Amino acid sequence: MKIFKLLDELREEIENSPKAVFSNKRTVDIDICFEILDDIQRAIPGDIKKAEEILKEKEQMIKGAKEEAVSIVTSAEDELKTRVSENNVIQEAELKAKELLKLAENNAREITLGSKEYAYDILSELEAYLTDYIELIRKNRAELSVKRKSG
Repeated sequence: MKIFKLLDELREEIENSPKAVFSNKRTVDIDICFEILDDIQRAIPGDIKKAEEILKEKEQMIKGAKEEAVSIVTSAEDELKTRVSENNVIQEAELKAKELLKLAENNAREITLGSKEYAYDILSELEAYLTDYIELIRKNRAELSVKRKSG
């Protein structure tokens, strides 16, 4: 900032001015000091304006950073909600699949058991039918055998 350079220049002018003998007092060129003070007065508005612009930029950067942070947090929260929701859906689907599998296994067991009982019953009936049929065949053969010998 220009104002600091001018203040340094004023300090240098005072420090380099001749000292009075046996005193701490100095003799300064008043025209040079007033000229530097005038330059300081002219520089102040520009430097203040520049400082205000820098502060405004800083505030805008902070505001932008805060908005971005809020946006990131909101996005992360939305993503979390979506993933939790998806996870719940997956868990519910897995539970439903397990229930359906158990039901299907029970149905398959019942169908297998029922089909074995049905097959057993059919085979029992077939055996009884064949036993009766074989008995009939034996009777017929026996009759034919008697007729063949007598005939």
